[in-house]
Amino acid sequence: MMDIIKSKYFKYIIVILLFGIWIFFFDDYKLSKQRELKSQLSELQNELKEIRTLKEDYETKNRLIKTNQELVETIGRDNYYMKRDDEDLFIFLKEDESGKLINFE
Repeated sequence: MMDIIKSKYFKYIIVILLFGIWIFFFDDYKLSKQRELKSQLSELQNELKEIRTLKEDYETKNRLIKTNQELVETIGRDNYYMKRDDEDLFIFLKEDESGKLINFE
């Protein structure tokens, strides 16, 4: 053991060990922070995949709406309660458990 302490490389070994301890535990880029950032990155990549699939779905729906006039009329009637001038529209509502009115579907 004394041979290692008296070695001319001892001070370099100590400096390297202290540097390693500093980097792994006390620096801004410590191991726990790296793991946290990797998990955050994977969550964001998964969210990006979901957003891209939603975007593709909306683009196909948009293309269909632009080309199919009957689809526009169907969406307007179903979602926005639009009607023609010569029609009457009846909306049936029901109460849920909390007493709020909701569509009867």
